This record gives sequence, C-alpha cells and structure tokens, in this order.
Amino acid sequence: MSPFYIIIVVVPDVNLGGKMKKNLIVLILMLLSTLPLWGIEIEIVRVSDDPLVLQIFVFNDGEPPVEITDFHFSVSMPCQIVGASGPPGWTLRYALPNSFVEMDAPPGGAMMPGEGGEFVVELDGPCEDATFTFYLTGPEGVIPGTEREGPIPGPLEIDVQTAPKMIEITVSPNPFNSACAISVPARAKIEIVDMSGRLVAEYSCGCSRTSWKWSPDESVKSGVYLVRALFADGKSETKRVVFLK
Repeated sequence: MSPFYIIIVVVPDVNLGGKMKKNLIVLILMLLSTLPLWGIEIEIVRVSDDPLVLQIFVFNDGEPPVEITDFHFSVSMPCQIVGASGPPGWTLRYALPNSFVEMDAPPGGAMMPGEGGEFVVELDGPCEDATFTFYLTGPEGVIPGTEREGPIPGPLEIDVQTAPKMIEITVSPNPFNSACAISVPARAKIEIVDMSGRLVAEYSCGCSRTSWKWSPDESVKSGVYLVRALFADGKSETKRVVFLK
C-alpha cells in the first residue's frame, strides 16, 4: 500500500473577511497539492525453502521518480545472509555471509513511475524463528513507506483445487483512442503485440500489481492488437483490443 498523508491547514485568526479567508485556504490547498508523494510498493516473498530464498519486489506506483541509493536488509542471529543480488548495476557493499546486507545503486538510478526492480536474498542456518528488517534509502535518508520488519515469511501455499480455472483479462475501454486500462491477475507479465506478432509494449514487475495503463505512442497505428498475460508456470491468456486513432 502506498503511504498517505494527512494535511491540516491552520489559518491564523486575523482580521480577514470571510471571502478573503476562504480564498487563502483554497490557495494553500492548491500549493500543497503540488507536493510530490512517494508511491513505493514493497512485497517480500519466500520462493524457496532449500535453500531459503526471499524475493523482494520494489515498484514505483506514484507519479514522481524516486531516487533510491541504498538497499538494507538484516536478519536476527543465528540466521545468516549467504547471498544477495539486485537489479543490473547494483553492487554489494560488504562481503557475505553476514547478518545484514547492503547494496549500492548505480549512479543516477532513479526509479521512474511504473518501473520496478527485484532483489534476492539467500539465508542459511536456523531461520524459521528469525526476524528481518528492511528499508530503502535515498539522498535524504530512509524513503518513507519502505520500512518493513517482522518474522521471516513462511512458504507460499497454493491450493490447486480452489485455483481459478481461467485467467481473466479485462481491457477498458475497448475500442479506445488514447489509452486503456488493462487488468490481469497478480504476477502476470503483459505483452501487447500486433496481428503479425510484433511486440508493441510489455509490462512486468513480478509483484501483486494487477492494473496497467497502455498509452500507445505516435508510431502505433490503428488496428487490432493482442494483450497476452503470461505466468511463470507457462499458462497464458489472450484478449483482443481495438485501437482507433
């Protein structure tokens, strides 16, 4: 969930007319509405038991770019971190094994809106009762909303009998002339191709996000396109969408 802010506006009790005071409040609210808000989504998932591996998905679901400079993850002893990796260009700061890991982002590594990255942490030792602490930092310190702490996530459990028999894709509006919203189940990779099979656009973050916005650029012509939802287990689903300039 993206962090939210509660803003309280206090207008001094000065000798202002009612209309002037109302205009002052409106002006203050307009100025506050221009302030950037962080929109970083974090998801930590246990993907393997032997070895014990955690995947940490980071996604910028807000409007402004977010400059991330450092990755921080630690566990309680005697559990230890024996391996770690990040997106391309990220580097380990200290040698492993250790009870903590820190990684440095490549220079100018701002995460643009709609972008994401995946970090992997491998643990060893008695870790079932261990706890972890995680956060990301930027030039101004800890990035609001990225702090996480608690017990090591348990194994993923999938009930095959209750799993949906069909993957559902929704596109709205359809047809469309400027942009459309694409909704798919979580963790799906989306590919948009033309009728010749040429890839036009793709979206993926490996996280729980289920909605994406497709705004074709000037090079995309009017016509019929295929929206594909692809999953790690090989399953897929396709839906036709009509783009009319």
